[in-house]
Amino acid sequence: MSTPANHLDQARRNRDLAERLLALSTDPTNVQWAVVAAFYCAVHCMQAHLIGLGYDPKSHAERKKLIDLQSSGVPEDVRQSYRWLKHRSESARYRLGQFAPQFVRVVVLDMHLERITRFAQL
Repeated sequence: MSTPANHLDQARRNRDLAERLLALSTDPTNVQWAVVAAFYCAVHCMQAHLIGLGYDPKSHAERKKLIDLQSSGVPEDVRQSYRWLKHRSESARYRLGQFAPQFVRVVVLDMHLERITRFAQL
């Protein structure tokens, strides 16, 4: 059975992967996958939070519904950052989205992902 601690550990590993990929930013594919890894860090942060409340969503759609519930306790700015990261991850994976390394550092990791990891106490 998964626990909040298991998901926070996975979130930490995904964040570390995003950092390592961004460090290899001379390859645009590494930068794309840094964005994807950042989103999956956010996924595991939210999963940890929801499991702590007694939920265990099995899909992105179910997780989104639970995050959007007022009773989940997820602040609006955290919900917005989660949606923003999901959209950028989909752009990287499905629409060949390209990102400048500085944008990934400042906006993806240091702003949106930081907001989520702070909320999850990662």
